[in-house]
Amino acid sequence: MKPNYKKSLKFITLLISAILIATVSATTYKYMYLDGTVTIGAQELAWIKTGTGEISGDTVTQSLTVTPDIEMNINDTLYLWNKDTLAHNMTIKVITAAAASKFDVFRIYIYSNETGSWVYRDYLNATTFNDGYSTYDINKALDAGYGYKFDYQIKATAGATGSTTFKLEVKYED
Repeated sequence: MKPNYKKSLKFITLLISAILIATVSATTYKYMYLDGTVTIGAQELAWIKTGTGEISGDTVTQSLTVTPDIEMNINDTLYLWNKDTLAHNMTIKVITAAAASKFDVFRIYIYSNETGSWVYRDYLNATTFNDGYSTYDINKALDAGYGYKFDYQIKATAGATGSTTFKLEVKYED
């Protein structure tokens, strides 16, 4: 009997295909799930930026430009407003510090307006990680309908160039 190579090749191809299909079909899967809840409602605290207005969302970006070796005060550009009907306790802290080697002074002053005018509360050193302000201690919670104003006092070192970033975190009780 003479072997038929065409039939053998077709048979081997079918056999390999069947083995591959059986292997893929035998794959075992495991599952993981994420269950979440989304509460839809008005934003309780809102950033307000002069010239831009209210910022939608939780993050605001502020770009500042200063001249080396000249102290600059940048005022009335950023506010955090309590739009809720309840007072909120909060902690505001530096979570990404600006490069200390580039600044003689980099302070972020915090004022509140609960007395009808802006009253100094504290300042953060933007070059110090975890420097913070808290309403839990000697300061009181931010009442509904009032806000904080953030002003800057910055003096870049002589000869400083380039840029550096900083980041504040506002953590508040819901």
